Amino acid sequence: MRQGLTRGTRIRIISGSRRGKTGTVDSAVFQRTVDHPDELHHGYHVFLDNGGVVTVRRGQVRTE
Repeated sequence: MRQGLTRGTRIRIISGSRRGKTGTVDSAVFQRTVDHPDELHHGYHVFLDNGGVVTVRRGQVRTE
């Protein structure tokens, strides 16, 4: 499990509805995510390269 990704880290989303998208970590969070809106998870706010912003769980990303 990748922990402690910092702001500016380049990532690729490896699972879920945004699988394959790339972006940049904005911050680490503990909140609901785009694929699990009814549960709280440790994750990241990510600025996607296509201009969107998502919250994903830690296990859904891999560094580029």
